[in-house]
Amino acid sequence: MSKITCNHCGGKVAEEENYCPVCKAPTPAQQERDLARTRKKFIWFVVGLAIFCAIMILWLPRHIA
Repeated sequence: MSKITCNHCGGKVAEEENYCPVCKAPTPAQQERDLARTRKKFIWFVVGLAIFCAIMILWLPRHIA
């Protein structure tokens, strides 16, 4: 079990841990997982917003001048 140094407080953290036991900051591996999860949520949000906009464009009445 190797230890890495926390980027925030300088404490020693086991590579398997997700957060520093001293300052509770996420480890680099956990930051990557959080970033991937955030990107996935953002992509689904954009897809949902695009579908919603397409439905509203087709559903709302059009005014012909």
